Amino acid sequence: MTDFRDSGAPSAADAAHPPAVIVITDLVVLAKHLRLLDAAGQRGLTPLFVFGPETPADELARRRADPEHPLFRLADEEFRHLADTSLDTLLRAVTPWLHDRTVRAVLNVGEVFVEAAGALAQTLGLPGPGTHAARVCRNKLLQRLTAPALAPRFTLVDPDRRTTVTDFPAFPAVLKPASRMSSSGVRAVAGPDAVLPLLPDYGPGELLLLEERVTGREFSVETLVRDGRLLWSGITAKDTNESGTSFFTETGHTSPAPHLTPAQEKLLLDANADFLRAVRFGTGMSHAEFRLTAEDRVVLMEAAARPPGDAITRLWRLATGMDLDAALLDLALGTEPATAPAARRARQVYLDHPWGRLTDVTSEGAPVHWVGEQGRWPDLPPVAADAPARGHAVLVSRHRGDLLGDQSDSQGRSVSVVLDGPLDNDLDLAAPETVRGVTIHTERTTDAEGIASGGPGEGAGRAEAVEEVVR
Repeated sequence: MTDFRDSGAPSAADAAHPPAVIVITDLVVLAKHLRLLDAAGQRGLTPLFVFGPETPADELARRRADPEHPLFRLADEEFRHLADTSLDTLLRAVTPWLHDRTVRAVLNVGEVFVEAAGALAQTLGLPGPGTHAARVCRNKLLQRLTAPALAPRFTLVDPDRRTTVTDFPAFPAVLKPASRMSSSGVRAVAGPDAVLPLLPDYGPGELLLLEERVTGREFSVETLVRDGRLLWSGITAKDTNESGTSFFTETGHTSPAPHLTPAQEKLLLDANADFLRAVRFGTGMSHAEFRLTAEDRVVLMEAAARPPGDAITRLWRLATGMDLDAALLDLALGTEPATAPAARRARQVYLDHPWGRLTDVTSEGAPVHWVGEQGRWPDLPPVAADAPARGHAVLVSRHRGDLLGDQSDSQGRSVSVVLDGPLDNDLDLAAPETVRGVTIHTERTTDAEGIASGGPGEGAGRAEAVEEVVR
């Protein structure tokens, strides 16, 4: 078997195959990180891909058969498609590679494999966040217990013991599953009577938290860490739809966050550093979400031992010029990546959409990219620090024919725009100009099935064409 803790000297495995990096992901996530293929090639590495159950087999086959897609170059022996995310399944998949090749790095860029990938990297003596950090970052209850000074008031909800709900002293509150992602299942509740009807919507035995509803601005802190040492940190401001709904779906990100005093920035960065120390985070990129109250109390919402979602890595590339995909690979290889401070400010804004069946998205300005259909995101290279504010792209995450309804979690969103400008520009003023002329076209249907949580439905009912120009 190959020794993964050697000094880098050529081995018999290297003679048959170039050194490799195992990239663990799903197609929808990899679509944002395709620069990893070029970064691996530049470092003399062959990327070996592990795709999880969220990747449809037919879509993977379609990407591999498309000469225009980077995965076209992927050989049959260079990928595995797994039915679940367990450590045992991952081990069965990668062990043949470990016998035949010198694996220099294990790099996970999605949420569902965080624990298994962390255990694999640590077992092989390769850089990674560590098994403890990976486990804690997949479970909100463990995060509360690990960093109690940053936790909101909370209690566990046992569906069979309703007294835990009626006795909770901190309403209004938030009901959330401990181990889901993308805001799935997170609901605002005004009192005990609002909680009990929601409990059947969760899985049998699913671990649920009832937490005080912390008010205040929400931020995420992205960090590059090597052997527990913070190399770079950035604060992203977050928008959600919580003010007008019972949901907490993210509707925008701005990197770096505006309208923070130096003292507030320090509070957020210190809280993030405290949490990473508490979980003994080793090497990789972390993403932690916090609330900052009017009294400057910092409260941890959740944390992840992986790169951030949505377009946040793209925003930081526009803001700093850093190639974060290359930085992720360098960290996984045990080398120190190049870092840079922000020279611009970048923003992603998700748009409201009309309910109905999506037929098209058009734009009079920034180009439209159907990232869901194409299986790849645009590159969005950085521009000069003093370049005027501009829109870079309109991103469509859904497919033509998809039904659009409530944006109750991240999967319900459909269209966003990405823009940037000089650091001293107010992107709140630039954003309306960027999205002006973006039109979301839908065909609304009117049968009894309903869309999402009760909108007009699909099927045999009458259909009418509708469209929405976002202003």
